[in-house]
Amino acid sequence: MYGLGKVFHTLVSVDEVFGVLSRYYRFEPLGVEVVGLGEALWRVLAEDVVASVDVPPFDRSEVDGYAVISSDVIGAEEDSPVRLRVIGRSRIGSPFLSEVGYGDAVEVDTGAAIPRGADAVVMVEYCRGVGDEVYIYRSVSPGENIAFTGSDIMRGELILSRGCMLTPKEISLLAATGLKSLQVFKKPRVGLLSIGSELRSPGEMLRYGEVYDVNTYSISALLNEIHIVPKVYGIVSDEYDPLFKVLSKALEENDVVITSGGTSAGITDITYRVINDLGSPGVVVHGIRVRPGKPTVIGVVNSKLVIGLPGFPLSAVMIFNLIVKPLLLKIMGVAEVSESKLTSTLAEKVVGGRGREHLIPVILVRRGNEVTSYPIPTTSGSISVFAVADGFIRIPENVGFLNEGEHVDTYLLSSNVRPADIVIIGSHDYGINIALSLFKVRPQAKVVNVGSLAGLIAVGKGGSDIAGTHLLDEESNTYNTPFISKLGLKGKVVLIRGYSRNVGLIVQRGNPKNVRGVEDLLRSDLILVNRNRGSGTRTLLDMLLKNLAKERGMEFEEVVKKIRGYTVEAKTHTAVAAAVAQGRADVGVGIEVAAHMYGLDFIFLRKEHYDFAVSTKSFEKPVVKEFINILSSSEFKKRIEALRGYEVPDDIGTIIY
Repeated sequence: MYGLGKVFHTLVSVDEVFGVLSRYYRFEPLGVEVVGLGEALWRVLAEDVVASVDVPPFDRSEVDGYAVISSDVIGAEEDSPVRLRVIGRSRIGSPFLSEVGYGDAVEVDTGAAIPRGADAVVMVEYCRGVGDEVYIYRSVSPGENIAFTGSDIMRGELILSRGCMLTPKEISLLAATGLKSLQVFKKPRVGLLSIGSELRSPGEMLRYGEVYDVNTYSISALLNEIHIVPKVYGIVSDEYDPLFKVLSKALEENDVVITSGGTSAGITDITYRVINDLGSPGVVVHGIRVRPGKPTVIGVVNSKLVIGLPGFPLSAVMIFNLIVKPLLLKIMGVAEVSESKLTSTLAEKVVGGRGREHLIPVILVRRGNEVTSYPIPTTSGSISVFAVADGFIRIPENVGFLNEGEHVDTYLLSSNVRPADIVIIGSHDYGINIALSLFKVRPQAKVVNVGSLAGLIAVGKGGSDIAGTHLLDEESNTYNTPFISKLGLKGKVVLIRGYSRNVGLIVQRGNPKNVRGVEDLLRSDLILVNRNRGSGTRTLLDMLLKNLAKERGMEFEEVVKKIRGYTVEAKTHTAVAAAVAQGRADVGVGIEVAAHMYGLDFIFLRKEHYDFAVSTKSFEKPVVKEFINILSSSEFKKRIEALRGYEVPDDIGTIIY
């Protein structure tokens, strides 16, 4: 029985999930309790709150000055002051209890009670006290500078409604009305566990085939963001008995249990079996028409909710935000469950797939009041996407694609997300971080390493502010400038002079395989680690291999088939050097500084030019201007030239196209 994998026969859409679950589970608060005002932060009100007192509870002064009868000071001016008798002073907590008559004035502090008879306060700046008298140099109208009883909040006024989550501002409001305790909904108790025999806790040593448990920490953080502190049960192996035991205990101790991993249709994924065996009705949703996130399982066990998220962290986080978070907020009693999203303009066309909704991670780029979303090419198993993604967009299951320029809703990965000050998408280089470190106030920056070609396309479409590029044109043997016209980027980007760096073959220390040049890559005893398609380094290698193929009378495809590891791609020079240093590859193409950082040998191929393409839409942004100015600064030049294999030209930071 357990040797058979489950097939997802009936999938539901994202929008159908709540309706399906509602047949088996009542989405309502789990009860009411009374808490003191000091413990009410982030709790949800279970009752309407009506003010029992007026705020302010007495007429009070809004300024330091003198309480007067306004008709006494009509016509008072700088050169014609009105003289009044000072009969006392009203302090905070010590009011003046007598009455103000015509010709009288009472000195008052800000917040102090207005004495009977007075109907206005003259600011102290327009008064001059002399003994028991005061000279008034400005007239006032009735009610001026006075906050009257109940003018802020009136007794009997509804101030907060049932279902309101109490933030610091609501706590302040409740304190002002004298409320000592209040009724709130009980918080759901949430248990959290990760399923997978391959998982290890951060800090432990990894064996081959093992990975660190990410979801316990990412989902716990997302729960804390909605002010639920989960009870964590750790990692459970992909075995029926251990999972049954832990999940059974978690259900006894909690109202909702969230798992991750163990939910797909594979032979060893047994979460749905355990849920079915724990109680009725068991699994009610096993599979959602969404990518990523299809293997999401939701069950109800004896009136308690069990949610099984996919194992891949990106999938788990997006499904949590899209489905789990709204469900939990309903159970918490929040009256209006609003989604954390904003409207943005799509930077480029994205393709979905009919029959299944697609979730696409994006970076947000802000220019003035306009926000652009730039799709990130990635897989559901990617972790690095968390460093750059701000949110995701949804392509409905009945829509094949969304066009460039369309207005879309971007669902934020966190309520604290805000668009970066500067977005740099393009080729990997160490100089970018050096430039960012030299800002007077370091900006919030997003740096995405996708390669020179993808970077130029992104900056041309307005999906980023700057792209680092080092693309070599085969026809002219020139870097970068030919691609402005070839890619149709005239008028869309400005090319700024950067610097040069040495590129070559990175090999293990001492060059034990005796690598001499690109021709050695065809040897059967060498394994290559390549760069990603569209990167300047990959373009250079392919050009050299084409020349080699021509010399040997071979087709380019024949040559690359002979190279072991040609299809294994790394996104950065550091990743190439790391692969060689760790023995996963014998050789890779990269820049000299990366080889030096890892203590590897370097075989020079050529000097390349690394320049910066700037979107014309971003050229006037202050943060972009500062970046360009930093390029030509003496400190930047000094630090760049300290990198092995780098050279700085005299015209760095100038416009070259």
